[in-house]
Amino acid sequence: MIIRKAVITDLPRLADLFFQLGYPNTVTDLEQRWDEFNSRDANCWVAANDEGIIGVVTQNYVLPMNTTAQYAVITAFVVDETIRRSGAGTALIRCAEQEAVARGCSHTELSSSMRRPLAHLFYEHYGFTEVPKRYVREYFARARADHRTPE
Repeated sequence: MIIRKAVITDLPRLADLFFQLGYPNTVTDLEQRWDEFNSRDANCWVAANDEGIIGVVTQNYVLPMNTTAQYAVITAFVVDETIRRSGAGTALIRCAEQEAVARGCSHTELSSSMRRPLAHLFYEHYGFTEVPKRYVREYFARARADHRTPE
């Protein structure tokens, strides 16, 4: 297995993986965001084996005005549901963590749905700590997995 930066030809597989995570994106959706995402302070890595891409993690970096150090935010993280517990998730998180540390980030944050208790166990095993209370005000309805299917 290797971890590498994602390239535009990976987008069909990323659409499949994001769908598994509950975010329905078509390849066209991802293509439309590709250049903008890559122009930001962000990374997208994939885990691949001999059969193809089996996981993805995206990470953005935030430098708030009120603190002296930036921090990392994992905005998407998924390993194909048919191959979980293969080490791909740990390898992806380790890659994201190494980049955050190299950039001098004070910490890494991520959000995880309450309906993913196995993911919560993974994060805790890796060393993440649950920090309760997060408030969100939505301006547009988020895409839901039951409304669209991948291309």
